[in-house]
Amino acid sequence: MTLASIAASVAKRAPRYGYHRSSVGTKKKLLNGAHYNPKMNGERTHIGPRGVPPISIRVKDMDDNTLLTFGALNDHSAREEILKRHIMDIDDCSYETACVMFNTIADRNMKGYYMVTLPYKIGISSAIFAGVVAFPLVFHLPTIEWFNEWAVTCDIPEARELKTPLEVSIWAWNWMEPPLGTISFALLCSQYARSQMNNLGVRPYTRWIKSRRGHALAEAFPMYDEKILAAYSETADLQDWQIKWLEKRRNKKEAGP
Repeated sequence: MTLASIAASVAKRAPRYGYHRSSVGTKKKLLNGAHYNPKMNGERTHIGPRGVPPISIRVKDMDDNTLLTFGALNDHSAREEILKRHIMDIDDCSYETACVMFNTIADRNMKGYYMVTLPYKIGISSAIFAGVVAFPLVFHLPTIEWFNEWAVTCDIPEARELKTPLEVSIWAWNWMEPPLGTISFALLCSQYARSQMNNLGVRPYTRWIKSRRGHALAEAFPMYDEKILAAYSETADLQDWQIKWLEKRRNKKEAGP
């Protein structure tokens, strides 16, 4: 998603975004304490103690051009704000109402992808399990003796050659080296193949899932611009467990003891 494509969608569906619009000839207080100045063509003005406007780092305080720039750089928070302002212009509603509709879109974007993300979860679990189990299978004598009896049936060295974990590892490495080396080489080849697929523009599994999800989101909400919805869905995570955890923590903090 390039800056030109996002800007074209914005200009096509809503020529002016921003919750800070106000009537001409008036001065209206904004959400961040800044003020609307009609002489500044709708831009926010807020003079600090030294006579210099302060810099705001919140995306909802940024102007449209800045948001489009950050959105083209794949910044997810900027694309969220672009979608909220797009909802405001299409539905002709307030910022708070647009946030409610945005939450509905966000929930729909995360729905129905448990089975699709199952390969990732299996891969993560398998990698953690294999990484933890590899140490006792190489350095822990009781574990090595059990595994040798169950799967290897190799001759056991004399007791004086198994006094330290390093001596034990020399014996275990006779059968641990082939599978560990082969798996490491297979992973290296897989990473190289993936990098070459990216160079050719071939869509790996993750990009294919996000592209499919973006099209499904645009079909579910046809009243909004397809490119803006697809851009938001593209940078959104496939799992929202972190977002739910942060919201739960925030609500608990607001509720107090």
